[in-house]
Amino acid sequence: MKILIVLITILSLSYSSFSQGLQPIVYPIDGETYFCFTPWQSRYIAKTLEKSRLQEGIIISLESKNKELTLLQRIKDTTIVLLEEKNANQSLVIDNKILAYKSLEIDNKALTKKVKRRGFKNTVFGGVVVVLVGVLIVK
Repeated sequence: MKILIVLITILSLSYSSFSQGLQPIVYPIDGETYFCFTPWQSRYIAKTLEKSRLQEGIIISLESKNKELTLLQRIKDTTIVLLEEKNANQSLVIDNKILAYKSLEIDNKALTKKVKRRGFKNTVFGGVVVVLVGVLIVK
């Protein structure tokens, strides 16, 4: 004996989507068509619907995680690019500092030579002045 367990309208679910062993009894009530299933058929339909809902939930969850991981990967890639640019800029700064230091060393050497020459010239000039003063005093 078939028991009226589940009433499903044509609007939401077509019984043909399930296996051929799930042929319902069709009852027209108040101008609408209702499908009636046995307890076994009802359990099978309920399990199949719950399984599909669970699978859809898992798919949605995995798609969400995939989007999140894709976004994180983009952020990581952007961060890597920015750090590489920063590294290149810091390398240029270091190179410029090295060039400036070498330039200062060259300028320092040139100034040291200039000071030594000037000191020698001053010493010679002082010696000449002393000799001239001595010659003037002797005369």
